[in-house]
Amino acid sequence: MHLFKRTNIKAIKKHYDQFTDTYLEVVDSAIQSHRSSDEQGMFDYYIDIMGIQDGMKLLDAGCGICGPAIYFARKNDVYIDAMNISATQIDIAKQKIDDYKLNDKITAVAGDFHLMHRYFDKSTYDIVYFLEAYGHSTNQNGLLESAAQVLKKGGVLYIKDYFRKDLPEMKHVNKIANLMNKKYAYNLPCLYHTLSMLRHLNFEILKVGKPGFNDDGGVGSVKFSEKSNIKLFKKESDMFSYADVFEILVKK
Repeated sequence: MHLFKRTNIKAIKKHYDQFTDTYLEVVDSAIQSHRSSDEQGMFDYYIDIMGIQDGMKLLDAGCGICGPAIYFARKNDVYIDAMNISATQIDIAKQKIDDYKLNDKITAVAGDFHLMHRYFDKSTYDIVYFLEAYGHSTNQNGLLESAAQVLKKGGVLYIKDYFRKDLPEMKHVNKIANLMNKKYAYNLPCLYHTLSMLRHLNFEILKVGKPGFNDDGGVGSVKFSEKSNIKLFKKESDMFSYADVFEILVKK
């Protein structure tokens, strides 16, 4: 049996303290690896798939520097609470929120998103979303339970992230997954386990599949890897696809 090495909160903080500036050299405002070269088009896709509408209250769990939240709040009359474990990124987010004069529509908070039910009122949000933040969770079951508590009845939860592949030769997948976890302060999730946890929390599964926007083919990821000197494979011939990107949409 293969045991995965799990990251911790301290490692996640350290990762973003060290690499946020490098991420911002290769992205516009969304610190996401699987992305579109048309960032605004990607954000419009998120608005559509999540069903964001005027008057809604949203929780951005693992908000980065609030790139998506700022776009959503400029495009729609919504209110967003945004949460991130990285004080470095929250400081940048607050400055951007102020620059766009969105302080009445977005509140950015530094804190542990596993405890969102302690920071925010229960049964409050129309949408809770994780945009490549779910994989940083150190307790995915506890995280989903917390999200369920703050969602309204009928509210939706959206996850877009990397999920470990199931391949005939799992030894190689496990090796690279462990390396990814270490270098990116991640806990690469399992799709089937995630869906099982959501079902146990009585969520209705609305959609599971590939995100519907056109991705950039990994150009941004390669640039970040080169600038940060973070490499998962020793040479190009060793490379293989060890994870899939999926989106999950469920309703409480």
